[in-house]
Amino acid sequence: MWSPRPSTSRVRRQLGFTLIELMIGVVIGLLASLAVTHVLVNSEGQKRSATSGSDAQVNGALALSTLQRAVQPAGYGFTATPTLIGCTLTGTFSGNTVTTTLPTFPTVLAPVNIVDGAAGAPDSIRVLSSGKSSYSIPLRMSAPGYVAGGTNFPVTSVRGIATGDLIVAAASASAPPATPCELFQVTANPGSLAQVTRDDNAWNKLNTPATSYGDGSVLINLGAPADTTYSIVNSAMVSRSLAIANDANSTPSYPPATELYPNIVQLQALYGKDTDGNGSADTWDNVTPTTNAGWLQVIAVRVAVVARSAQYERRDPVNGTYVTNANILWDVGNSGTVAGSATCGTSKCLTIKIDNLTDWQNYRYKLFETVVPLRNMLWNS
Repeated sequence: MWSPRPSTSRVRRQLGFTLIELMIGVVIGLLASLAVTHVLVNSEGQKRSATSGSDAQVNGALALSTLQRAVQPAGYGFTATPTLIGCTLTGTFSGNTVTTTLPTFPTVLAPVNIVDGAAGAPDSIRVLSSGKSSYSIPLRMSAPGYVAGGTNFPVTSVRGIATGDLIVAAASASAPPATPCELFQVTANPGSLAQVTRDDNAWNKLNTPATSYGDGSVLINLGAPADTTYSIVNSAMVSRSLAIANDANSTPSYPPATELYPNIVQLQALYGKDTDGNGSADTWDNVTPTTNAGWLQVIAVRVAVVARSAQYERRDPVNGTYVTNANILWDVGNSGTVAGSATCGTSKCLTIKIDNLTDWQNYRYKLFETVVPLRNMLWNS
């Protein structure tokens, strides 16, 4: 049966796409995919930056809060006797000076000790106080007093004393002692006896304390001393604390540091000193006092920590800039004298060094700072 021949236009419609049309379609698809990918990559980068920035905010806030809570009660147990603050601390363990067994054992009865980091490196903060979980109050010795080489310390009260407590004996409570403060351990629960007793155990070398203490001398109850140092190690804030077991003959130690918060890269601290006696800090520096009078001026600590985001930020390929281009300025205000500060606008600033860190320009940073009053120092000033 005869059928009419299809028209030319109809035949062309049935032939499909040409190679050129396919190539154009592929190019358009690739361009669309590239645009979508670019948007997704940028979005994910911004998300990672925001997330790591949030983590840095949390780490920095927690690190500062931890330092604040640790520093505030510094000196508990011994600052109630102001004349003993800054007293040289001596003691024995297993027949030798305690610093032979523990080279880092405290040598000064001071609430806070700031160790300045060399050349802008992070500082460390050491906090010392009584570790008594109940209460610690100074005990006044009564007549006839303690005779060097003896075992009994007559006191007017034994409140808070228990077997195993570490006690500091000082020659006077009315003036800074001329001799070092001596450490010994209580080896018998005093109960109702008006005396503190020690035997010749690991903490109590034979014939120690070697100084006689008369009526009016004082005993300070450290319990198991709370001695903790906060520092920066491998871009993290860590703490290291003195560990003393209940067993009188167990060797005390400083276990390895415990990591508290990651991506904390700087810690800077200053003593707040009341040099004019008006009850407020007027001088800020990192010079550690060496006398009782100098320690009595320390009523606060100023702390700054720097948190770093975990996200590595690439250098901008267009203008070649980094996300961070300079060290951090710590605004310390205009109140009082701040050692090492320089004018920045209408205020004064300290420079916190971060350019010694690896790839420091490829990360974002956040500064957290506060002033921590030493409440035990203030209450007894």
